[in-house]
Amino acid sequence: MFSPIFINISVTILLSISIIICLHYLWDYLKDTYSTKKTKDLVNTQTEKYKQLATGINNTNSQSNPFMSEEEKQSMNDELTNLVKSFD
Repeated sequence: MFSPIFINISVTILLSISIIICLHYLWDYLKDTYSTKKTKDLVNTQTEKYKQLATGINNTNSQSNPFMSEEEKQSMNDELTNLVKSFD
C-alpha cells in the first residue's frame, strides 16, 4: 500500500521535527537556567523624571528671570498695556 520511499520521507520528516523541538526546549532550558533576567522599572523611572521636571519648572517660576532687567520688564508691560488699550 505505502511505498518505501513515502515511509522513508515520513520518518525523516518526523525525526527532523522531533530533533528541532528537542533542541528548542534544550535552548530554552539553558537560557533560563544560566542567564540573568533583565528587568526595567518603567513606572518609577518615568515618575522620577516627571518629579524632576516639575521641580525644575517650579524653581524657574518662583525665581525672577535673571536675563531681564527691570527696565525691560516695564517696557514690555507698557507695550502690552498699549496693545490692550488699542483693542478698545
